[in-house]
Amino acid sequence: MSANIIPIHNFSVDNEETNERFRLIELTTRSDYDSSVAHRHNYYEIFIFEKGGGFHEIDFNRIPIIDGSVHFVSPGQVHKVNREKSSCGYIILFSREFFYLNNQNTNSLFSIPFLNNNYTEPVIDLNEADYNQMITIVNGMKNEYDNNQDHKKSAIQSYLNLLLLSCTRLFDKEKGGGGELHKNNTFQNFRRLLESEFEKNHKVSSYADKLGVTDKQLSVLTKSIVGKTALEMIHNRIILEAKRLLKHSNHSIKEIAFFLNFDDPSHFGKFFKGKENITPKEYRSI
Repeated sequence: MSANIIPIHNFSVDNEETNERFRLIELTTRSDYDSSVAHRHNYYEIFIFEKGGGFHEIDFNRIPIIDGSVHFVSPGQVHKVNREKSSCGYIILFSREFFYLNNQNTNSLFSIPFLNNNYTEPVIDLNEADYNQMITIVNGMKNEYDNNQDHKKSAIQSYLNLLLLSCTRLFDKEKGGGGELHKNNTFQNFRRLLESEFEKNHKVSSYADKLGVTDKQLSVLTKSIVGKTALEMIHNRIILEAKRLLKHSNHSIKEIAFFLNFDDPSHFGKFFKGKENITPKEYRSI
């Protein structure tokens, strides 16, 4: 079963003519698809709202759009934007490939606490000074993006790295720190593996073996960083995908169970109810 019954947008389709891997657009000019319909991307999005109004739902979290806020959406997350027409700002879109063009550390994106993270609301609310600093970076990035100067991609990458670094500092300050812990290489590798294997791999031991640590060492590490054991992280990721498919696809519960590697739909039903205190059928109907 393909999970792509939920609309998925990607650079290769949406921008086939230009083959772009980076875009910077104003919110008021976006018209390539209806963002108020739940969908996914295979790239990252950063929403910078100069003026708020409306709501942004990211994986079932309904987040008010307020002045001076920044929202982050990672590949695979299901989201929809219902903003008021008066709201304005920018959207920055970039692919993993663009980010890693001159970066050999393939875990870098997993060291950024608000990306690829299902445990913390991926939002920063900026004060006026911080917002002005952010817009200065965005304006420099936009100038490079709008003009075909030498070393354009490298310049945009530099601005993007500076923007992500600034956001990380602000995020850590707002959320109470912890950013340095996310840079733990084993934790980064586990998050990356979990994202690519959760559908078929439900055992802590399998991940621990690939990471060269024991089950206990992995769980102690994850507990120290996100307050959850490795098994809880695995189960939470399965539940999140189940919820996405139950709410945003027309696949049967049986199909979803097999997609998530349960050998019997009844086992999936028991697992889901044990975690959510509601059956998959009941969840789908609410």
